[in-house]
Amino acid sequence: MKKILILEDDQLLAKTLVDILKTTQIDVQAVHTLKDFYQKIENYHFDLCIMDRLIGCDDSLLAGEYVKDILPEVKILFLSKKGQIRDRVEGLETGADDYLSKPFSLAELKLRARSLLAIQRSTQLREQIMIGELLYYPNQGIIKTPERKIVLRRREMEIWNCLVRAAGATVSRRQLILTLWPISYEPNPSTIDVYVRRLRQKLGVYSFMLQTRRGFGYRLAIVNRKL
Repeated sequence: MKKILILEDDQLLAKTLVDILKTTQIDVQAVHTLKDFYQKIENYHFDLCIMDRLIGCDDSLLAGEYVKDILPEVKILFLSKKGQIRDRVEGLETGADDYLSKPFSLAELKLRARSLLAIQRSTQLREQIMIGELLYYPNQGIIKTPERKIVLRRREMEIWNCLVRAAGATVSRRQLILTLWPISYEPNPSTIDVYVRRLRQKLGVYSFMLQTRRGFGYRLAIVNRKL
């Protein structure tokens, strides 16, 4: 069963959204505060999050980015009175898959939600890439080793995808930053090192595959581990 989580502080609107989206195949839950939203996300799996951008005095953009970090495969649809182009771009840059300005048609919202769930269903675990002994699912950020399953968070998955696409070539830290972060925001270069270190920890005995070219960047050595 697919699961949708709605973050909307207007309780009447939240109830309306639950009623129009809930079916025998779709479980829909609603929360009205960011605190309750974080609690749900950290304890349960959801396929789609429909999020009002303005919750009280807070902007839920960071919450959307956090969701993508924990559940890379989740789809996010922002609802907002902030409907100018720069607001939509801002939402999409932080990881949203769709953006709907208020006021909106309930029929359109229902159609967009179904489309996002269909996209997720059609791509889920479909693409597979063999990397040495590892089986990688790029749409979900899942690496399967002969011993276990590794789930990557969003930034980890994005870095890993860049290295996989490079097919053994070295990717510079600068290139990773330009590829993964909005042009208006430039993180500290050491941020990349932190994510790579976390990737190596998750890879365990396969960490040798993620190699550093000192002073330049990283490459993925696509070789088999000696047993």
